[in-house]
Order: sequence, then structure tokens, then C-alpha cells
Amino acid sequence: MIDGIRIIYENRGEKAALLCPPHPEYGGSMFDVRLERISQKLIEKNISTLRFDYRSVESALRDAEICFKWLKSMHDAVAVIGYSFGSVIASNLCGDLLVLISPLKRIDGFELKDCRVPKLVVYAKRDQIVSLNESLEIVKSLSEPKEVIELDTDHFYFGKFDLLAESVSEFVARNL
Repeated sequence: MIDGIRIIYENRGEKAALLCPPHPEYGGSMFDVRLERISQKLIEKNISTLRFDYRSVESALRDAEICFKWLKSMHDAVAVIGYSFGSVIASNLCGDLLVLISPLKRIDGFELKDCRVPKLVVYAKRDQIVSLNESLEIVKSLSEPKEVIELDTDHFYFGKFDLLAESVSEFVARNL
């Protein structure tokens, strides 16, 4: 626990990644299968990971900031990775590197922010939550440096968990 925030922390190296979960009111948690797979791949690459649960929707950004500052106090470089709702939260932290998976423009009073760090944007062609056009608008609006991966799947990345995890972990390992 960090300041009452439930966490799972895996210490593997001097570099680290904070993984921001999807919306807590729709079942999002630190046990999200996509984030678990990404975390495992990062650990295999000797990158420490911290996954956490938001205490509430309203406190989501503050919770992520607390976890980010805690990680930053212990690691030289910290990537911030977010999926869906978590991508909006992650974009407000930025970190040394940013990964946005199925980012939204805004949700529950939080807005997607841009920052000038290396970033990876992953979106799904058949996303039921974020349309393909909205995903393309988001990608276009984000500053360089950026890489983009389009996957032929839905918002939940069914059938693509391993490809998603490998793509994200490789980008983080290469750029952090």
C-alpha cells in the first residue's frame, strides 16, 4: 500500500513502469489481463512495474500521481502506461515515456493531454468504445516523437493479448 492505495510492485531494475488501469466502475483494476501481461513482459526485460487500484473515479489522477512520485523516488526513469480510462490518466502524468492503449479524448472530467516524450499509441480497428475515426484524430493530435500500432481487434484486445504485451514491452525497453 502507498497512502492507502492498493498496489502490486515488482522490483526488477533501475527503470520502471507505472500501469494505469481502466475505469474502476466498469471492472477496471490492477488485475486487468492486458496490464498483467504487459507487466510480466516488462519484468522479463528487467523493468520494474507498479500496478495499482484507484480509490475512486474522482481520485484517479491523484492516486496515479502518488504512485508515480513513489516510483520516481526509487527509479531513474519511469514509463507511464495506460489502458482506456487509464490512458487519459497516464497522459496527465507523462513520465519519461508514455504508452496510450485505446486512448479516449476525455472521460469523467479528465482530458487526454499531450507531452513531448517518446510515446506509443495502440488502438484497435474494431473498438466498440473509441471509434476508428476518433483514434485517428487522437493520434494526429499528439506531438512527436510517437509510434503507432493499429491492431485488428476490439476494445478489449481479445486474441491479441500477447501481441499487445510484446509490442508495448519492446517499445518501453527500447526507449526508456
